[in-house]
Amino acid sequence: MAEKKRKFKEITKEDISGWKKTKGKLKEVSIPLDDEDIDGECARFVICKPTKNLLPAITEYGKQENIDALNNLLITNCVLGGDMDYLDSDVDVYLAVIEEVGKLMQARRVTSKTL
Repeated sequence: MAEKKRKFKEITKEDISGWKKTKGKLKEVSIPLDDEDIDGECARFVICKPTKNLLPAITEYGKQENIDALNNLLITNCVLGGDMDYLDSDVDVYLAVIEEVGKLMQARRVTSKTL
């Protein structure tokens, strides 16, 4: 597996194209570094939905209430690249990225009817 791009500006169109082939739909997320200045500097990332292969581990960590391991699993597997240093140094950015990955894991809306 290729090393993650550590800066968002290093991500190329070829990277995006390759990730789409293996990961499906991608999202670019931008997180303002200052809540008072949302048009200012942002940490930016490319994220994807977890694959089915991760579901057993997600479920197991959830049962164990091992939130640190679960978050690490999601960051490692669902953040494909971006301004990675912020994940280590800024808890607000870290939590925002986890929240966005969580949104990708939402079940689709279903309609059903009794037959």
